[in-house]
Amino acid sequence: MSFSLNINSLSAIENKDTKLIDKISKDYTKKFCNSIAFGLSKESAMNFSIAENKQVFKNKKGIKTINKELLAEEIAISTIENCGFQINLYGQKGIEEFKNYYLAKDKGS
Repeated sequence: MSFSLNINSLSAIENKDTKLIDKISKDYTKKFCNSIAFGLSKESAMNFSIAENKQVFKNKKGIKTINKELLAEEIAISTIENCGFQINLYGQKGIEEFKNYYLAKDKGS
């Protein structure tokens, strides 16, 4: 019986992480795509969006333990689907390139 409780607890934690990742991803994508539409370079839009999201979510419960790889993947998918064409990134190759670029920039900020 305690086994099912542990599974339920783990499921609840994963669900919270998934919701937080989704929320951060949507917010990041909106900022990034709007920045690109206003004429910022990919690098400037990336730096701005990362800095803004860190500020917005810095006190959010669970942010310090969030899976950075999963977050980067969701951000890349969402961004490429919404405005990848504006930065000439498409499909799975574009998603991987954006994800790697995001992870490199996030470590540096």
